[in-house]
Amino acid sequence: MKMNTEKMSQRLTVLALTGLALFTLSGCDVFAFPSENHKSSSAVFNSEVSEKTTQTEIEKLQEQLVETPDVSTSDWNLILVNQANPLADNVDFEPYIASSGEVLDARIAQDFEAMLAAGEAEGIPFVFVSGYRPYELQQQIYENVYWGHLNNDNSEAEAKELTEEYIAIPGTSEHMTGLAADISDPALYHLDNGLITEFEDTATAQWLYENAADYGFILRYPSDKEGIIDVKYESWHFRYVGRENAQYMDGNNLALEEYIAILQKNEAIREQISELSE
Repeated sequence: MKMNTEKMSQRLTVLALTGLALFTLSGCDVFAFPSENHKSSSAVFNSEVSEKTTQTEIEKLQEQLVETPDVSTSDWNLILVNQANPLADNVDFEPYIASSGEVLDARIAQDFEAMLAAGEAEGIPFVFVSGYRPYELQQQIYENVYWGHLNNDNSEAEAKELTEEYIAIPGTSEHMTGLAADISDPALYHLDNGLITEFEDTATAQWLYENAADYGFILRYPSDKEGIIDVKYESWHFRYVGRENAQYMDGNNLALEEYIAILQKNEAIREQISELSE
């Protein structure tokens, strides 16, 4: 009986040790560090989530893009000159001398002459009044007009205000770019060289308003944009921006300032997309 008890005790001890071993092994499985496969799966999951988040951000940015011609604000024909963006010096370009003796940037000569020829073929008369002006000439014009107002019993402040209604501060005139042209009707030339608001009522003006964009020109200072641009309405001042840009601006009733703002916003969005895509 004693032997049986001893054997039973030994068996119980063996069973207990076996159970302890199994428990220990089981515990090791439960509390062990993640396997390499587990780490890899987690990294892949996190990477996929990150890629999906980035793609969502890119798609949201793409939705903010405004469809425009494929151009850049740094293009030579989209140079913006106004009081907020003055020119520090004269612009360097190859000059083209028109039959009137006025000068333009040679890069716009073909479109300019084509526009005038098309109008004249329909019996429309033109007089090319003013093109390129170097800084010094703009300074001279400004001072002459200013002193004229000052000598007409106006205060300095009044003379300055009256001058800047139609005369750009030197450095802020588009005529310094060689891309601007003042055009009028020969019948009005005896009245301030035809550069008067009434030009808008002539057949010449109406033809230009309807057709200039097809040759790359816009009416630079329209009457409905006086709250956006810093120059009062000029019915005679046309600016070259290129055919595609001009047609887009004309079709969407945009001043150059508005168009440039859209392009700049698009460029900033594309830069963000590029950074996210890297």
